[in-house]
Amino acid sequence: MLNREEIEKIEDKALKHRKMNDLGTESPIGVNIFDIIENQYESFLLLYPLKSRNIAGFTRKKGDFIQIFVNTNFDKGFQNFVGAHELYHLIQFQEKDKDNFILCKKTDVLDTIDESEINLEELKANYFAAAFLLPREVVFDRFKKVREFKYSEEDLILEIIKLQFQFEVPYKTILKRLRELDIIDNKYYEKLKVYEHNILGYCKMMDQSIEDNIKDLITSNSRKYHTINVPKIAADVYKNSLISFAKLEDIIWKYDKEATDFNIIKPEIKPIDIDFSNFGIGDDDDDIEED
Repeated sequence: MLNREEIEKIEDKALKHRKMNDLGTESPIGVNIFDIIENQYESFLLLYPLKSRNIAGFTRKKGDFIQIFVNTNFDKGFQNFVGAHELYHLIQFQEKDKDNFILCKKTDVLDTIDESEINLEELKANYFAAAFLLPREVVFDRFKKVREFKYSEEDLILEIIKLQFQFEVPYKTILKRLRELDIIDNKYYEKLKVYEHNILGYCKMMDQSIEDNIKDLITSNSRKYHTINVPKIAADVYKNSLISFAKLEDIIWKYDKEATDFNIIKPEIKPIDIDFSNFGIGDDDDDIEED
């Protein structure tokens, strides 16, 4: 577990980087975390749905090259959390200016309070992700009435859903923040945790746009994206006759693209027309001389 001093340092770091990126103390980030990683931190971004759900993401630094990968086989809310988690590693690499590679398993990137078997750096990255995506002051302001008045469980869940809708984070991330900030206790945390599996049932009590957004947030989009635009580069290489059409298709298929997307038409394979009359003796009986 992180001690109070470490937690305060991470809260300050998250707030500092929000301000550096003109996000203030309350602005939602959500899916924009990927634009921030790519454009504000000058890093390469790779989003791809791995068949395995064991790997959540990784961060790699080699010289001036820094790359973040996120497995898009997970739901979109969790992808946002993974992106912010990997951003913490990226920031640490930049501050230390040291080449490194960190592979983060699903069990490392947790948005729950069950962190007993996670190493210290992953704990810090998880806390940073929550603080960066969902600032402390936002949570305090939104749920300050929990202490002043007795919220019904139903009303509290609806308030969590509203925050989830606005900040595009997992239900468990908000619940964890409520516990970390002592707005709710362990007993209440465990009680509210089970409602995650019936979140859409509660969404029906709210505006249709909120329900649609939450449905989208808890679904995988299997997005395929790379900063260097691999399909376009492959198309340019093909146009310069450096790879075959089959190789081009093999590359761009991985990004759900077709050759026609780049104004490339599949070449026709024409049969070879050979005039055998120029080769002399053929197989006809008339060409066989008698003894």
